[in-house]
Amino acid sequence: MSSQTELRNRLHVTPPPSSGSAKAPEELLVEKLDAFLLSIEQRLHSFETYFQLTGAEDSELDAGSKQPQSRRSSTVLVLQMKEFSRSNLNKVYEQLSTVKDQMLKTSIMNLEYLYKTLDDKYTDLFDLEDDEVADIVPSGGSNGSNTDVLTKKIITNLHFFEEKLLQIDAYIKSKTPLATDAYEEDAKFNRFRFFNFNKALKTGQSKYLHYYQLPLSWRENRYIINGYRFSLSHNSMLQSIFHFNHNETWNIWTHILGGLAMVYLGLFHYPQTSAYANSSFGDNVIMIVFLLASLKCLVSSVLWHTYSTFAHLTIRNRFACVDYTGITVLVTCSVISAEYCSLYNYPKLLASFMTFSIVAGLGGFAFNWSSYFDRPECRPLRIGFYVCLAALGASTFLCKWYYDGFFSAVTFYAPLTYRSFVWYWIGVIFYGGLIPERWRYDVIIHEDETCHHAHSALEVLMGNIENCGEEELQTLTNEIKSKQRDVDQSRRNSAATIATMESETSYHSIEPLDNASETSSEESDEVKYKEILEKHFPERPRLTPYHNDFLSLWWVDYAFQSHNLWHIFVVFGVIGHYFCIVEMFERNHMEILGNL
Repeated sequence: MSSQTELRNRLHVTPPPSSGSAKAPEELLVEKLDAFLLSIEQRLHSFETYFQLTGAEDSELDAGSKQPQSRRSSTVLVLQMKEFSRSNLNKVYEQLSTVKDQMLKTSIMNLEYLYKTLDDKYTDLFDLEDDEVADIVPSGGSNGSNTDVLTKKIITNLHFFEEKLLQIDAYIKSKTPLATDAYEEDAKFNRFRFFNFNKALKTGQSKYLHYYQLPLSWRENRYIINGYRFSLSHNSMLQSIFHFNHNETWNIWTHILGGLAMVYLGLFHYPQTSAYANSSFGDNVIMIVFLLASLKCLVSSVLWHTYSTFAHLTIRNRFACVDYTGITVLVTCSVISAEYCSLYNYPKLLASFMTFSIVAGLGGFAFNWSSYFDRPECRPLRIGFYVCLAALGASTFLCKWYYDGFFSAVTFYAPLTYRSFVWYWIGVIFYGGLIPERWRYDVIIHEDETCHHAHSALEVLMGNIENCGEEELQTLTNEIKSKQRDVDQSRRNSAATIATMESETSYHSIEPLDNASETSSEESDEVKYKEILEKHFPERPRLTPYHNDFLSLWWVDYAFQSHNLWHIFVVFGVIGHYFCIVEMFERNHMEILGNL
């Protein structure tokens, strides 16, 4: 009966009273969804830590179960009790993970589906019967639009969800009192990854966002301020390819045009060359593989930049993997094509080099798509992969030198240097140095100790350049921890003062001072917490008096930013590599004819 009363209250469309000025239901819903999403992120982290702690305890109990029979029965009973509580918490953890995924997939874009998800998960978690739901769900018409009704229902559902989860929080605290402070603190910081998500999604329906409106997980380059898309709609993302007023326009179109150039070279230019006329089947295969690899790289880049601000993080990350895969394929096939041309007359040696290169390329696929190899501790492995590929390319030069002489090797490889490699290295300088946007002065950009201004070529290849969101999350975490330490120290000082005063006066006279001190500390903590969030999520960028000047570089948001220039130089490098392969084929054919 109590569960039926609870469900009736939960499904009532009147939301719980809120303090402060009245807000529109839609605006209130966005705030509630953001708060609930953050609380889920925090709780998932708390659960994971709790499972680790209790798992260690279970290991000790398993060891104890091997003791004599007199002690075994009590140990088994404890294990059964723990298993019961852990199974319930595992269920909560799994369902909360599902709720989080569904909220990130649909959010305010599909209120009916969101309400159904929340309602189903609440019922499943807290054991309310389906027939009770059927009896209590209000039917028929209602005042206001269907959207307003769903909005109020969702807000009410979130309220009851939060109440139940608070009870679970209390249970976890009671079971791990000594570890509570540590894992609560870590969980609190982890949740900021999705801060502002629903608000950004709502704003993104009507206009482009600025950098500080994006959730941290979507922030990449702190020097690109305006023109961000943010949507859960695939159609919106695809249509934006033909919108020329956002900050990914030229990242997309430089590689669309580059892809069209490669199609022209493959279909029209190469068949008209003497290299094609004299080429063998193997020559044509190598050329076709290189052209397809370059086309794949450029198309993959177009897809990534089309979806770089897609609001479903899982899909966004998959397109990032597609982009990394395109780069890996291009690098591998470029190395293989150079090996093929330089060791053209040494088939056994060529077969060995190409085999190693293909194996390395397949290893690159594992790095790109495996979550394990994406961890920070695996960074040396990723670096080693690209170093090995580069070493394979360099070693073929040494082989050419050994068999044909130094001068022959230099003249053979020199065109690759000034027609292809030089463009890549120039691009690395601009992209790795975040040039020219790092020098913009139309807005005030906050920088801290985690902000990097220059990156290596390997970091460019591995996509470790534009990761300001992770840097800001680290900075925000450090700032809150620092403030928290100050607050804790203040509370300890207050407690010491109170203890001193208690020794000099009666307990009853000091109790109001104790309460006042705690209230003051809490208020101070809230103020500092708000200040830190406002620093990282300001309503709008801080403009300088020069924000309209051309030399202030306001235009890098839309054109000629470092990533645009990197794309242009990559296209030059790919085209240059193509012409080098054509010349290498022609030179090899001439040597063969000369030997005849």
